[in-house]
Amino acid sequence: MHSPWYNSYNYHYMEGETMRVMYEPWFVKYKVDVVFAGHVHAYERSDRVSNVAYNVVNGICTPVKDQSAPVYITIGDGGNLEGLATNMTEPQPEYSAYREASFGHAIFDIKNRTHAYYSWHRNQDGYAVEADTMWFFNRYWHQVDDSSSSH
Repeated sequence: MHSPWYNSYNYHYMEGETMRVMYEPWFVKYKVDVVFAGHVHAYERSDRVSNVAYNVVNGICTPVKDQSAPVYITIGDGGNLEGLATNMTEPQPEYSAYREASFGHAIFDIKNRTHAYYSWHRNQDGYAVEADTMWFFNRYWHQVDDSSSSH
C-alpha cells in the first residue's frame, strides 16, 4: 500500500485511516504476516498491532499489541528530492518497534513457504549497515508465531 496505517512521524499521519478501517479486520482474520508501505520518507517497523476495536462512537483509537495482526513496515526512505521525514512524535509510541529517519533499503528474502528473513539497511552515510532485522514465519502454514526481531 502507499500510505502507512501505523506511522509515528508527523508527516502524513493517519492519511491511510479510511483504508485501515475497511481492510484491517481482513488482514487480522486471514493472518497477513507483513504489510509494506511508503509515502513517509523515513523507516519504521511496528510490532504486531491492530486497532479493529476503533469506531467513531467508542473513541478507542489506540492500537494494541495483537499477535493475530501483521507487522507494518514503512519504507519510504529510498531517496527523494524533499529529503527525509525527521519530525517524529515523542515519546515513541508503544506500537513502534523501530524507527529511524535515515536513507536506506530493505531485503525481504523468502526462504520457503514458511520462513522469510527481512533486513533493513541504513545507508545515510554511504555505508550499508544492517540496522533492523526480523524473521517471519507464515502463520497460515506455521500456526505458532515465533517471529523474532533484533535491532
